[in-house]
Amino acid sequence: MATASPTLDPVRVGPLVVAGAAGFALASSLVAVLPAFRFESQFPALLPLIAWAAAAGIGPLMLGARRLLDPWRAAHGLIFVAPYVVLLMLSVVLPERSVPWWVAVAVAATATVPFATLALRRPELFAYEPARPADVGSRRGTFLISLALMLLAYAVAGPPVIGPLVGGLTAAGLVVGALLPAGLARAAHTWPAGHWAALLWGSTVVWASSVLHGLTSFFVDPWFVATAMVFAGVPLVVVNSMESNRAASVGRVAP
Repeated sequence: MATASPTLDPVRVGPLVVAGAAGFALASSLVAVLPAFRFESQFPALLPLIAWAAAAGIGPLMLGARRLLDPWRAAHGLIFVAPYVVLLMLSVVLPERSVPWWVAVAVAATATVPFATLALRRPELFAYEPARPADVGSRRGTFLISLALMLLAYAVAGPPVIGPLVGGLTAAGLVVGALLPAGLARAAHTWPAGHWAALLWGSTVVWASSVLHGLTSFFVDPWFVATAMVFAGVPLVVVNSMESNRAASVGRVAP
């Protein structure tokens, strides 16, 4: 007897997009203003974004960005992002200039305002219906993304020479994955909200680790580096395993 395909609930990622924009803007702004990062690039702040692109594919992400572009402009996005752009330019033109840390926080909050406005007023812009449940290929790609998050955490928190090398190699692999039509994990077609939340958590751990590594000696102990790696990647492994178990259960009970 044939069975109908399971109905998939719409995935609403508005709050996750807002949190992701805030995390990136804060990490990037802190790198731009704090003296400890005077000789650092924006590469550590960009690394989690590459993981997002690799999970979903650059094509689906660009489609989502084009969908948001006009509403973002209507929410005065250009005005709100201007202080962030000015801050980055100031850090390049006048690297010796001292800027208080709270300026970075204020700039990051300002840049996030348009996304928060759209998430509250037009949540449908951040909702989509997965085309199908996660298959074996998607779950395998999700595991690769979780492994990449662990390596990215090591890249920003690990030893000065080996860490950046690992980060560069991992980023190169993620860029290749992002160029696939649907990315490594086909996230835009198969991921429920829990996967996006786990990816956001891992990205936040990477951002926080990069800031802690620059400001403190917290990661001198290799056990703390290992802990950051576990915190970054394991939640996505857990939700991926839960999805695999759920799919296996559905397969066993189906006639």
